[in-house]
Amino acid sequence: MLSEKHARGIEDRGLTSEMAVDMGTFSGRLSRDSQDNLVVLPDERGNVLCFPYYEHGVEVNCKYRWAQDGERRFMQKKGAVKTLYNADVLLNEDTMARLEAGTDSLIWVEGEFDVQAGKESGYETIVSVPDGAPPARDKNGNLIDVPDDASDVDPEDDDKFSFMVRHMQRIMAVKYHIIATDADEPGRRLAKELVRRIGPAKCFWVQFPDDEVVPDKKTGELRACKDLNEVKKYLGAEKVRELIENAKEWPVKGLFKLSDYPEIAIPEMVEAGISKELDEKMKFYQGQFIVCTGIPNVGKSTFMNQVAVRLAMRHKWPIAMFSGEKSVKPFLANELMTAFLEKERAAWSHEERKRAEAFVERYFYFIDYDENDDTEVDLDFVLDKAAAAVFRYGVKMLMIDPWNELEHNRPNSLSLTEYVGKAIKKMKRFGNRFGCATCVVAHPTKLEGKMVPGLYNISDSAHWANKPDLGIVVHAMRPDEAPNERTIFIPKVRLKRIAGNTGSVDVGFNEKTGLFTKLDF
Repeated sequence: MLSEKHARGIEDRGLTSEMAVDMGTFSGRLSRDSQDNLVVLPDERGNVLCFPYYEHGVEVNCKYRWAQDGERRFMQKKGAVKTLYNADVLLNEDTMARLEAGTDSLIWVEGEFDVQAGKESGYETIVSVPDGAPPARDKNGNLIDVPDDASDVDPEDDDKFSFMVRHMQRIMAVKYHIIATDADEPGRRLAKELVRRIGPAKCFWVQFPDDEVVPDKKTGELRACKDLNEVKKYLGAEKVRELIENAKEWPVKGLFKLSDYPEIAIPEMVEAGISKELDEKMKFYQGQFIVCTGIPNVGKSTFMNQVAVRLAMRHKWPIAMFSGEKSVKPFLANELMTAFLEKERAAWSHEERKRAEAFVERYFYFIDYDENDDTEVDLDFVLDKAAAAVFRYGVKMLMIDPWNELEHNRPNSLSLTEYVGKAIKKMKRFGNRFGCATCVVAHPTKLEGKMVPGLYNISDSAHWANKPDLGIVVHAMRPDEAPNERTIFIPKVRLKRIAGNTGSVDVGFNEKTGLFTKLDF
């Protein structure tokens, strides 16, 4: 039986005392047993509100709450098992069959009154954890990080969630779970703890409304509902049903629907303009990952430097460069200025040189060793400086030439192939994050005879062939008979017809300027 005070308190929550009694709720009083242990005895005039926890209709635990000295007090039956409130929905074959079939969902809350609110709104298969939510912050006030999975959870030692372990076989057989824990920090931590044990693919979550309808007990100001009981009291059972029926899918990391993605236009394709036929085969765009190779002294670095200059001239692309084999002054700078002026250095006028220097100063930024710093120039160093160049100067292309001149501190646990794969993934993430095309010039292994190199011939890994968006091979097919001719092979284009096409293009090579020239017009 319920005391009049308890019945009135339940009614004040927007719940019915009749449903509370049907669920076993009763009033009691504190007492002492023969061993002087604090116990609660049923008493319809008592001040302790009692919530029995049943399994197969038998009470296995009881939770007590009362007010003392102006504070709420809680206690559970000594030595009792930890189980779910309303656990019989998992132990009853009829309700369990509906849960397994997915015709009903198992709703999780963190309080007995929330269970009652759910039942009065038409949901039978609703359970509560026995101890409320765990703290959300550590002793230093920092939010506790909850892992995404349960790989660190030992079921034999999962004491705080033993109520789940006790019913885990049936919990895991349930098709759909709806998480409706409180909309506060502890409630959000509890939700994450439940989901990582159940598995996110089965879980949905309730988003409580923003309507400010609940008077705060301390300030009197209105706030939004934080649990199902408050929703039922202030917004009604129909709102509870609306929230449950429109529960949102719990996010699964790495799994998305089309609507999860923002609208993104196809990136603008730009051309270097060295040759019309070459422009048809290869186009450039922000975020692209490019790999270029070729045997020594054929001009692969020169070709990519010329491409960079053309992109800066034609499309105003700022370029960041790491040049491990050519010092910036005088060699690399002269090569860039030559590509800008399209004439050999001996023929420059003073005004042309000044104009070329101004162009390189405006569009090129160099990632280099600092003589006053012993920092190793590895991939992380280059990407960090490139990111700074993106923020500061709006850089749209990063050139790494050549790959082998970076410091490579490969862990012993990684094979060369694994190391290169991780490095390429890091470069592609950089490019996508910052909208920056990234080009790596890489040497092939030593080839036999006059074999034409391919991306698979690049040292250390087949990833150089499999991972790029654009693959370029520079080669002299007849170095003795036609030293002023080169062939540009395009063996890899990820976005075919949009960013070019595979194939080859013959171009001229001017030995005096070191520039590639058009043969087709």
